[in-house]
Amino acid sequence: MSRAARPGADGRRPLVVVVAEARPMRGGIATFAETITEDPILARDFDVQLLNTARVATREGGRFNLDNVRFALVDAWHVFKASRHADIVHLQLVADPGLPSLRAAALNLAAAAGRAKLIAHVHSAVGNAGRPEFAAYGRVDRLALRTLGLADLVCTVSTVGTATMRSLAPGTWVETVDNAVDLADFPPGDADGEPPTVLFVGVICRRKGLFERARAARRLRERGVRDWRLVVVGGQGPTPQTEYDEIVAEFDAAGLREAMVGPEYGDQIKARLAQADIFTLPSFLEGQPIAIIEAMASGLPVVGTSIGAVPDLIRDGVEGRVVEPGDDAALADALGEVITDRETRRRMSRASRLRAEQGHGLDRLSARLADLYRAVLAGRRSAPDGTTPAADPGATAVRGGATAVGSGATDGTAAVGHP
Repeated sequence: MSRAARPGADGRRPLVVVVAEARPMRGGIATFAETITEDPILARDFDVQLLNTARVATREGGRFNLDNVRFALVDAWHVFKASRHADIVHLQLVADPGLPSLRAAALNLAAAAGRAKLIAHVHSAVGNAGRPEFAAYGRVDRLALRTLGLADLVCTVSTVGTATMRSLAPGTWVETVDNAVDLADFPPGDADGEPPTVLFVGVICRRKGLFERARAARRLRERGVRDWRLVVVGGQGPTPQTEYDEIVAEFDAAGLREAMVGPEYGDQIKARLAQADIFTLPSFLEGQPIAIIEAMASGLPVVGTSIGAVPDLIRDGVEGRVVEPGDDAALADALGEVITDRETRRRMSRASRLRAEQGHGLDRLSARLADLYRAVLAGRRSAPDGTTPAADPGATAVRGGATAVGSGATDGTAAVGHP
């Protein structure tokens, strides 16, 4: 049977194999993959099955070692076998520089070798960030990611990511697909707590802006803004010990060590969101953070940085504030405004929940994916809503004065957020 198989030709639901690192892995990709494979709406028209490639709870896939190379080859073999009987292979890719890009290339090649249609879904922060001054693809990475051109459709999670992937795979159909959450799991509050609680959720690492988070708090204290509470939820994860210790020392110096409550999951995070009044994620690298979407669904104003899809999610002054990564003074200004102005918080709270309802509920994701699956199976290069590839395959997006693809980089990611 050819790769142009049509849905329903033999009276069955088309088989979609979603390839991802799911449980015990945690994070946005695992959540996304488990969400769509358990989605009852998609299940009406498609047989969606998960091919779980996770082996550990914490990814260390960026390291070149014999085990990771062997794992990549084993995963490629499983993807090839899946592609021989599936109608669609929907790869969830961490296409970051180094081994992850080479692994993504191996999976792309393996999927394309079978009969299935191929959807390559790029979730990675580097591919979706649009900020090469913080991290960029090197020459080998770009060569590896040319295999995205084998896909019938490439999906990203940000508009700048779509521009980046179009430049890496000219002529390929590329679409932005927004992440989503079950809105019923996140009842909205009104963000009017006094004193307000500011919440951070994420891995304790440099790229999440934790140094800037601590320094902004010190600035606020120096300005006399003291009547608020900070809660930092997250564990060390794959962060090197030296980096983790430096962040802890920075929080100690700011008098905020007690704010670091360690890792929490599931219902614990939902409870933290319900108790919070402001959410903050001052990252240097992000795609489209599900943590921010959960915060928006919970009715929290969000203070974030101009990276990846964050400016697509949060309009500065409407659902929250957006500042430049690494600017702890601007971060302090933005937080100070939302902390001290209760009416601003309440206005942003309502806007944040509304934006989540309008664009990031599971029903919208289900409909979006179903339309794209049908289009791919039918051999179309557009979905029923009329979305099509850009006319200029070399198009790039500009944010903060930088193009989405760093043409001069040759050695993978740049260092970010130096203390």
